[in-house]
Amino acid sequence: MKQEATIARQAGISMAGFAFGQFVRFAYNLAAARLLGAEALGTYALVVSVMQVGEVVATLGLDATLLRFANRHEGEERRRVVASALWMGVLSALAVSALLIISSGWITTALHGGELLRLTLCSAAAAIPVSVATLLAGHAVQASRRLAPKVLATQVVAPLALLLLMVGARYLSGIEAALVVPFVPTALLAFAWVLPAFGRATGVGPGDLLRARPDRAMIHVAVPLLAVSLFGMFSHWIDIMMLGLLTDPRTVGLYHPAARTAGLLRAVFLAFSGIAAPMIAACHARGDSAGIRKLYDLVSRWILTIVLLPAMILALFPKEALSVFGSGFTGSSTALVLLAVSALLQAWFGLGSTVLAMAGGERLSLVNQAAALLLQVVLHLLLIPRYGLDGAAFSTLAVTLLLSVARAVEMRWLLGIGALSRKAWKPLLSAAVTSSALLAARPLLATLAPLQALAAGATGASFIYILLIWTFRLEREELEVIFSFIPSRNNHSTNEVT
Repeated sequence: MKQEATIARQAGISMAGFAFGQFVRFAYNLAAARLLGAEALGTYALVVSVMQVGEVVATLGLDATLLRFANRHEGEERRRVVASALWMGVLSALAVSALLIISSGWITTALHGGELLRLTLCSAAAAIPVSVATLLAGHAVQASRRLAPKVLATQVVAPLALLLLMVGARYLSGIEAALVVPFVPTALLAFAWVLPAFGRATGVGPGDLLRARPDRAMIHVAVPLLAVSLFGMFSHWIDIMMLGLLTDPRTVGLYHPAARTAGLLRAVFLAFSGIAAPMIAACHARGDSAGIRKLYDLVSRWILTIVLLPAMILALFPKEALSVFGSGFTGSSTALVLLAVSALLQAWFGLGSTVLAMAGGERLSLVNQAAALLLQVVLHLLLIPRYGLDGAAFSTLAVTLLLSVARAVEMRWLLGIGALSRKAWKPLLSAAVTSSALLAARPLLATLAPLQALAAGATGASFIYILLIWTFRLEREELEVIFSFIPSRNNHSTNEVT
C-alpha cells in the first residue's frame, strides 16, 4: 500500500477517535458547567492539569521512545524492549502517585482551593499508575502501525466513562462525588480495553514483565524526550495553572470552556502526527531525508486544510460558541478568539516538533520547550494580574507564534525542510474568501439566536470552503489516497500488477 494511503487510513481511524474524544470531553465540560457550576469546573480543570503533568513525569519519556526502539527490533528483543518500558513506567507511576497524594494539601493551598480540590486531586493521583500502563501499552501497539486500540482506549472508552460516571454520581450523590468518583474506574476500563490488543501485537506476557529490567539505551534516549514532553505538557496547562495560582478556581472555570473549545482543533494534529511519527522515525533510521521532507509537507498540508475551517468559525463566532455553556461564559469570547488562532498555529506547524523528536533533534526540542515555557510563565505573570483571562490567552498565542517560527528555522537548518508548503495557498485562499463571505453575512446572522447564528454560519462556511477547495483541484497524491479507498479500483490495480 502506498505511504500516503497508509497515513490517510490510519489517520482516519485516529482522527475519528480523537474527534469523538474531543466531542465527549467538550460534552463533559458543558455538562460540568451546567450541572456543577463554574467553581467546580475550575476545580476539575486544575486537577486534570496537575494529573496530566504527573502522568508525563511518570511515563519518563518512554512512550515516544517505544516508537523508535520497537521499530528497530524484532522477536524476543522486541518483547524485551516493550516489557522493560512498561515495567519502568509503572514503577515510576507508583512513585509519582504517592508523591502527589502526600503533597495534595500543599498543592491545594497554592491553587487557592478547598477540601474538594484536595479530595479530587487524591482520586486523580490514585489513577495515574493504571493510566500510564494504558498509555505505554497503547504506544507499543502503535509501533506496529496500529493506532485503533490506543485511540479507542484513550479517546473513546476513557472520556465516555468519565462523562457518564460524572453525570451519574452528580444525580446520585451530589457535586463532590461527581468530581471525586470517576477517575479510578475510568482508568481501569481504558486499561482493560487496550490489554488484549497489547498482548496480540507484542507477545509480551506476565513472565516477560517479571523478568524485565531497566534498559540503559532506552533511558538515554527517553530522558531528553521526557523533558520535551514535560515542557510541552506544562506549556499546554500553564495558563490554567497560572490562573489558579494568581486568581481562583472560579476564574479558571470561566476560562476553561474557551481553552477546551479551541483545543478541539488539536484533535486533527494529534490524529495525523500519531501515525506519522513512527514513519518519520523509520525514514530517519534508514537515512531517508527526502522521505521525511515528503511526509512533513504532505501531512502538514492536510492538517492545515482540515483545521482552517473550524478555526475560522470559532474566531468569527466566539460568543455564539461559548453561549452553549451558559450566558455567564460569553465573557471569555476574546480569549476564545486568541486561543483559536493559537490552536491553528499549533496544528499547522506542530508537526515540526514531531519531526525533530523522531529525527534525532530531541535535545533541540528540549531547548525549544524550555524557552517557550519560561517565556510563557513570564508573560502570564505580567499579563494575568492586569488583563485576567485575556492576558492568559494572549500569552499563549505569543509563545505559540514564536515557537512555530523557531521550529521552522531549525527544520530548515538541520533537515532542509521548509515549514511552508507551496501548495498551502489553496486552503489559505479558500479560508480568506470564506471569511469575507461570513463577515458580509454577519449583520443578517446577528438577527438570529446565538446557537442558530452559529449553526447557520458554520453550514454556509462549510459549503463555501469545500466548494473552493474542490474548485482549486486536489493534488495528485490526494487523489491517489481517495482512489485507494475505492474497492473496484483497488481490485483493478491488483489485477494489472498480477
